[in-house]
Amino acid sequence: MELKKNLTLVCAGADAVAASAYGLPLLHLCMGVGPGGGIRRLRLPAQTQGQYLGVSDFGIEGSIPKFCAEALVFEVKKRRMRGIFADFERDTPAVHTLLRDLDALLAAAHLPLFVPVGQAAQVQHAHLVAETALSGGNLEDYLGDLLEQYPGRLAAALRPISADYRLPAQSSEGTPLSRTDRVALQQKYGAQSFFSRDLCAKYFTYMDEKGDGHFVLFDDDSTLEAKLVRLDALGIQPVFALYPDVRTLL
Repeated sequence: MELKKNLTLVCAGADAVAASAYGLPLLHLCMGVGPGGGIRRLRLPAQTQGQYLGVSDFGIEGSIPKFCAEALVFEVKKRRMRGIFADFERDTPAVHTLLRDLDALLAAAHLPLFVPVGQAAQVQHAHLVAETALSGGNLEDYLGDLLEQYPGRLAAALRPISADYRLPAQSSEGTPLSRTDRVALQQKYGAQSFFSRDLCAKYFTYMDEKGDGHFVLFDDDSTLEAKLVRLDALGIQPVFALYPDVRTLL
């Protein structure tokens, strides 16, 4: 599909070899930062030029020296990579310190930094990555609000949702379901699935043996494709997606 041009495939280990066959940018999840700013290298692919470096949170805490950010930026420059995706979700002083250092250093080097949108307050230059897997509200309204707030800085993460919510839902976090379990559940209760235009995802409902109502929200290839269409129409790119999640779309 033409919209795949906006995808950046997120991969680790052996997936990198298969993902590289599509000619799309790759994000390699191959480094992490732990307590005190210690850097942990995972399996580094042989070819990284022109790709993104993915850095994970391995328990970032304590005093984080500026050398930690400098070492990560040096790695990117040495390998001629495109930039860094700092996958740091936690809201802690140590994470904030590292993000601020990375933001300043990469901006000075004219290299992009991508961080979860929840870390927007910690950065001035970085691109903010918004999730497309919503369990409530309206996806286009959500993304439109973010575009107004952060013009020219918004990217997206295309992560399929598959979760069971007991009604009435008490939170936005349902019980995760594998595809196999979800299909079995739908067949067991003979539930018909529908498309939610607001969430750009499919859903079905059922009553369990205790009489409790359930709402199951999920993505498949058709809804992931629909989300790519909406992201493209809004001009949001790049779109980061785990290679196994979108392999059948490529």
